[in-house]
Amino acid sequence: MPARYVSGHLNRTDGQHDQDAAHAWAEAWIDDLGWVGFDPANGICPTDHYVRVAIGLDALGATPIRGTSYGGGVESLTVALHVRPVQQSQQQHQSRGWS
Repeated sequence: MPARYVSGHLNRTDGQHDQDAAHAWAEAWIDDLGWVGFDPANGICPTDHYVRVAIGLDALGATPIRGTSYGGGVESLTVALHVRPVQQSQQQHQSRGWS
């Protein structure tokens, strides 16, 4: 059964938009359904609250940021996430032909 690793973010339903980490889940190919997601950390299938960033065979292949550092020096990395739904105005929908 084909499967893949998905990295991304979760728009939490508790109103907590500021987050300090990404999220990840798995997807498997199910005949007649296509790719179906499974989030074992939360015990549910992903919904519209899940934001997909990258897909790969494993965490290394689906990492959203990856690189190599050469030479010496001091490094630091700070991550801050703000995940929330975006509301589209009725005018934006009409300009795209949506109702």
